[in-house]
Amino acid sequence: MFRILSAPDDTSTPTAPAGGSNPLTGATETTLPGLATFKGLVLGLIPYALVACVAAFLIGAILWAVGAFGHNPQHSSRGKTTLIVALVAALLVGGAAYLVGWFHGVGETVSAPLVVTPLMEPAAPFVTV
Repeated sequence: MFRILSAPDDTSTPTAPAGGSNPLTGATETTLPGLATFKGLVLGLIPYALVACVAAFLIGAILWAVGAFGHNPQHSSRGKTTLIVALVAALLVGGAAYLVGWFHGVGETVSAPLVVTPLMEPAAPFVTV
């Protein structure tokens, strides 16, 4: 009625080292459960974010034009602000992977000097009288 299946031998999955002094050394994407799903969700949202930026850009352009033709400086100013914010957001969304990669590369080059602290001398034992 039931069939027992053996687990596949997958020795290619890396794991974090057991006794290292730095817990982050050797950690990979496969050591975090659900990371692949999360990355898939984020990558799937990028096109929607870019479409939203284009829509905001168009709304800002329309608002700027209506404000300029209607002699309304408040609408014109808000339209200009919306245009700039939408443009910067689109640049950040589109270049997010490159920015993260660049910061990661810069972060790998940063190192702190080794600090050696002397051992503390043992305290004198308490003597009760």
